[in-house]
Amino acid sequence: MYSIVIVSYYTGPVLFSCLSALLAEPEVQEILIINNGNDLSDKIQLQDVAARSGRIRIFNPGRNIGFAAGCNMGAAQARTSVLAFVNPDLMVPAGTFAKLSQVRRDHADAWLFGGRLLDLAGQEQRGGRRETLTPWRALVEALRLDRLFPGHPYFRRFNLHDQPVPAGAVAVPAVSGAFMVIDRDRFDRLGGFDTEMFLHIEDLDLCLRVLQAGGVLLYCGHIPLYHQGGSSDASRLLVEWHKTRSTLIYFRKHFRDSYPHWVLSGVAGVLWLRFAALVPRGLLADAGRLGRRVLGRKRG
Repeated sequence: MYSIVIVSYYTGPVLFSCLSALLAEPEVQEILIINNGNDLSDKIQLQDVAARSGRIRIFNPGRNIGFAAGCNMGAAQARTSVLAFVNPDLMVPAGTFAKLSQVRRDHADAWLFGGRLLDLAGQEQRGGRRETLTPWRALVEALRLDRLFPGHPYFRRFNLHDQPVPAGAVAVPAVSGAFMVIDRDRFDRLGGFDTEMFLHIEDLDLCLRVLQAGGVLLYCGHIPLYHQGGSSDASRLLVEWHKTRSTLIYFRKHFRDSYPHWVLSGVAGVLWLRFAALVPRGLLADAGRLGRRVLGRKRG
């Protein structure tokens, strides 16, 4: 049986589609929702769904504590021995957890499991299967150096979604935090997610710590998951800022002894320049987001 942990921040209607699919799975014993922030109407509907299902528990931190801290809060309250971290904009097809249980039985030595993330058109999204993120690989990805040296092993891309889909479960260096399954005792042994990473990269950090502990991560290509992505009504600019900040925290944490200081400083400079280049687009997106929110309130 599984304890599902969902961290929700102004997710909107997709959250309820996600819950409906999860509640249809017999293997799901409980769903723990961390309410980092939602509209009043969604909070009321969420309370109603929870009361009718009997399998949903809602936790209100009182503020947005971030994804990592929210996941840790939910995990600490779980009543089963298996945790599944699920994004609120993820749709699990019927039978997902039955397939996953079979994989876990067949690969009892594996620590962490992920699935094949698809967009709503059925195309595989990036992020579901990845290499370990290193400062060098971040530069290759940010500057798209792979285009200069296609096929060269030193210039492999970070994301692996453009490679053939495996028929079953295969070992990979990293999977996505949009859908992660792990035994609770192993999650606790690892210390949970690193809460210094408020948003983004915390999943890659956990994956790397699994590898460092001698664990195996499995990407289950035969378990499709439909992921809308970007559903939270959050500032695009703030999200990119957190992503950049968390990446640099991750690099200092894991690579300060294997990379010279000047290299890490150079990588930081490139990533902050990338963020600066995204500022105009982010400001426009945020202006549109705020306009839609004001218009929605007027209509309501």
